[in-house]
Amino acid sequence: MDETRVAIIGAGLGGLCLAQALTRAGIECMVYERDVALDSRSQGYRLRIDADGADALARCLPPPLYGLFRRACAVPAPRSRFLDGQLAPVTGRAPAVWSAAADAQSRDGAIRREAAGDLCVHRQTLREILLSGIGDRVRFGTAFQGLAVGADGRAHVAFADGTTVRAGLVVAADGVNSAVRRQLIPQAEPLDVGAVCLYGRTTLSPQVRAVVGDDLCAGTSVVFADGYAGIIEPMLFAPVACDSDGVPTGLTPVADYLYWALIGPRTRLMGGLPEAAPAAVARHLARDWHPSLRGLFRHADPDGLALLPVRSARLARTWPHWTPAAVTFLGDSIHAMSPAGGLGANTALRDAVVLADSLSTTSSPTAAAREYEVEMRVRAARAIHLSEVGAAALFADVF
Repeated sequence: MDETRVAIIGAGLGGLCLAQALTRAGIECMVYERDVALDSRSQGYRLRIDADGADALARCLPPPLYGLFRRACAVPAPRSRFLDGQLAPVTGRAPAVWSAAADAQSRDGAIRREAAGDLCVHRQTLREILLSGIGDRVRFGTAFQGLAVGADGRAHVAFADGTTVRAGLVVAADGVNSAVRRQLIPQAEPLDVGAVCLYGRTTLSPQVRAVVGDDLCAGTSVVFADGYAGIIEPMLFAPVACDSDGVPTGLTPVADYLYWALIGPRTRLMGGLPEAAPAAVARHLARDWHPSLRGLFRHADPDGLALLPVRSARLARTWPHWTPAAVTFLGDSIHAMSPAGGLGANTALRDAVVLADSLSTTSSPTAAAREYEVEMRVRAARAIHLSEVGAAALFADVF
């Protein structure tokens, strides 16, 4: 049986960020990931990193890697527009609602008026950066199977490939479908709130640029329809990401693209197409929209579409104090939230830095976990609430 102080289940953003922070602090850790490789499946495209998320990355990553993250981000979009389906300006709706949320917290969401200083990064690029330098601490193809606590108070974890590990603390960072959560606290399963989000990207070849036009490539566009909304954002990258000495980093090149998402009640988005493919749903929803928008969806990368239910940890304010003591949770495994807030990834990154700080200053891993959880519960509940506020601004009849 292997031994480690901290066993992290899941090599997503939060799990890898935590591993980076613990490695910097000299705390032994291992990450166990069910996927066979970092790029074995698509996990989304554009991530908006707010001030909290950037600060967490700066504190968890070695300075050269944090600098690489900043250089790998997309060129900032110079402006945002609020539009209808014909690309005519919309006034007096979204800005008023979202500015009210911003009074409560400056980082009030992704589908909103972007806060100055927010960064956009390609998800796979950020994961590659987070894996840099800690590859020997990550075991791919190792799916969680079960957990128990031994007489010594340490967690004993079994994996589907027959390997086992004994750890002072297990951190469940295995996402919205967390296998650890389902074993230990099934009552905390996130709820399907009745909404769906259709994600896609459209690579900006010269031919596609001619179809979609310059306006959609010049900044963030929020499009309001009948009970649902969409966001379109250009992801334009510097030709080559290099380190401070001008040496190419080796990150996987990413072509410029338009990220887009449609979000709203399942009944509105799916309508009479409950079994349709995502591409057909997008084309149907935009059938009466401006030709530039129809072209955006028509030329979407066919292997880059995902239609996912919106789930939310509605138990955030009454989460049970889970057992056993040698386990804690991070990110979507415990506080999934609507993407309308744009806070999910940023909250997970903040989880990583808070937990790493607690483990660095507390001799007992379980005591550090309990200290982290006190802060995390309050912060995550607020993020979930603000995500619901963001969703209500787009389709008030869902929540």
